[in-house]
Amino acid sequence: MARRSKIDALPPALKAKLERLLADRAHGGYEALAAWLRDQGYEISKSSLHRYDQRVQAVMLRIKASAEAARVIAQASPDEADEHSAAVLRMVQSALFDALSRVTEAAEEADPAEQVKVLSQAARAIAEASRASIGQKKWADEVRAKIDEVERVARNAGKTLDAETLKTIREGLYGG
Repeated sequence: MARRSKIDALPPALKAKLERLLADRAHGGYEALAAWLRDQGYEISKSSLHRYDQRVQAVMLRIKASAEAARVIAQASPDEADEHSAAVLRMVQSALFDALSRVTEAAEEADPAEQVKVLSQAARAIAEASRASIGQKKWADEVRAKIDEVERVARNAGKTLDAETLKTIREGLYGG
């Protein structure tokens, strides 16, 4: 198992301030930040700061790309039943399962107390994803039931679902 970064071991408030300073300095100025950390009582090299910052930037780029992809998908394909969320939840659940498998495999070398802590965090994340999945499925079922009811009423009245009827359905489902 890889050694834990000194930056990851910083107190949360100090780590948050370091991350703000990295962003404020356009992800540079590592020598000055190393000196600042030394003044705070922590000896962290500029190389370690650079490696950490590279990881942070990579995560930020992935988040930005995911958000942009989600925006484009939502614009290109409206999703009344929230099927996009269902797909995202399935991806998250799959990633959590993969991570849990890797943690379990690596656990042989880990401290038992640390193992329990990591597994507990993974279980909590999986439970939250499962609750979100259940909520999404309930919402999708409610939307389908409402649309089915509108179609049934229209069919019984001898009507078809034209553009005006679909507008009425959307207003009924979303309030406008």
